[in-house]
Amino acid sequence: MKRAILCLLLALTTPAAAQLRESFDLIVPQLPIRVPVEGRHQISYELHLTNFSTEALTVRQISIADPRDGTIVASFAGDALDRRLALVSGGKGPIPPGQRAILYVEIDGPTPGALVHHIDYRARDSGAALHLAGARLTVPATRPVVLGPPLAGGPWAAVHDPSWPRGHRRVPYTIDGRVRIPGRYAIDFVKLDPEGRTTTGDPDNTRNALGYGAIVLAVADGTIVGLRDDVPESARISPNPDHPLGEGAGNYIALRLPGGQVAFYEHLQPGSIKARLGQRVRRGQPIGALGFTGDTTGPHLHFHLADGNSLLGAEGIPFAFDRFTLLGQFDDIAQLGKTPWQASKLAPDRRREWPGFNRVVTFASAPSARSQ
Repeated sequence: MKRAILCLLLALTTPAAAQLRESFDLIVPQLPIRVPVEGRHQISYELHLTNFSTEALTVRQISIADPRDGTIVASFAGDALDRRLALVSGGKGPIPPGQRAILYVEIDGPTPGALVHHIDYRARDSGAALHLAGARLTVPATRPVVLGPPLAGGPWAAVHDPSWPRGHRRVPYTIDGRVRIPGRYAIDFVKLDPEGRTTTGDPDNTRNALGYGAIVLAVADGTIVGLRDDVPESARISPNPDHPLGEGAGNYIALRLPGGQVAFYEHLQPGSIKARLGQRVRRGQPIGALGFTGDTTGPHLHFHLADGNSLLGAEGIPFAFDRFTLLGQFDDIAQLGKTPWQASKLAPDRRREWPGFNRVVTFASAPSARSQ
């Protein structure tokens, strides 16, 4: 009799089995690290949502909370969600069965030591409004490695923006059986003049770019663990061809740092590399020259730090520069090369920071800014 009463109570208080449903597998493949930017901290990471149900699921809102008290740290819905959530197969909209979407997250300001994700979504067939909580993660106390400058002088536009659909931040590669984002913290450095111009004379002439031939410097003591120096360079910018996967970097250098991280310098001038494979170099040592090779729309230095020696098969990790001068920023990057930058209201002397999005900076001077 007691057992019958217990079974009746369980039936009244436990959701029916029919209410159980499959939905998303939630994964954060790379834990974020707090990065100092202009006096505050920022974290960047990705939340992968894979639909394991048999119907399309439409994400309505994603909130990120402190699991200790439920405080909402960030929340994305409507246009803000559409700008950050992308199907791996391309496009926007409901996530079909068996497909994955990636939410690209950047949070400025203080963040707790742990985060949990709340997904509000709707099932296509039933129309039911549903909720899922998961992908709890710990934000490690690790600090980014601090580097010397990769270039001298300036001004340099530090071009990067997480909102660009095909910017480095949003381009995952699946190499060796694992998806990674090598350019999560990549910066493209473009040389400017005081008026914000990027070229002199004919802008389609490769050698008219102000940064062309600028000396590239070792950002730390380390060992050259990868390089290529034989990719030809187009004399003009407009006919630069597309390149096969793995060759978009053009001529490049991979520099392994004492902590095991690898710094990548890409799009270098052919014949300019001043080091050999396995060579030990010192911080500030010239190792190459800025050029126009690989997949690029103009001469610039692509620089990023990764956790392994692979252009596309290593995870991009954060870094900071020990010192640079902040001049300003381009609020609209489409104006790069057309108008002067907007002056910064912050103190110009920046220490142990990562340059903010589309900032204009200078580094300490060097004896020569251009190769011969």
